[in-house]
Formats: sequence, C-alpha cells, structure tokens
Amino acid sequence: MTREYTKGILPDNEKGYFERVNKGFTCTGQTLKETVDDQGLERSTTYVVMKGRFTAYGMCRDCGDHYIIARWSRYDRIDKGTYKVTYDVNDF
Repeated sequence: MTREYTKGILPDNEKGYFERVNKGFTCTGQTLKETVDDQGLERSTTYVVMKGRFTAYGMCRDCGDHYIIARWSRYDRIDKGTYKVTYDVNDF
C-alpha cells in the first residue's frame, strides 16, 4: 500500500463554513489530499487543514512542522517536508 500527499488551497468563501462547523478551530485555507493505492485500488480523501488545541476525528491539524490526521483508532503524523507518516502518535 502506498500513500501520496498533495497540498491544495481552499477557496476563501469556504473557510467560514469550516470554522462554523468546527467551533474552536481556525481554518488555514489549505487542504491536504491523501491518495492511497492498495494493490491497484486507488482512493483519495481531501482534508481541510485546521488549527486548534487538539485534532477531532476525521480532521487534519496543522502542528507547525507536521500535520496530525485523526483516524478512527489512531493519529497519524505527517512530516510537512518529506510527507513521511508516523502511525499511532500522541496528539499534543
């Protein structure tokens, strides 16, 4: 299984929506698209990058030099420079 990450930009008119539905978080205006290829079956998920005190389920949070994605049963840390993924990290 391979994972690939690409950055994107969220349209300005959508930032307010994501901040309204995620009270206490600030939208950075960026997106992080994760594409997973699992033996020829490809799927992708686009996360809106947020800032806040913690990472809510299904959210991608900007933590300075890395991102945290909250999965169902774990947190993944993605290095911004290399996009290397560390599984089961603490969310702090």
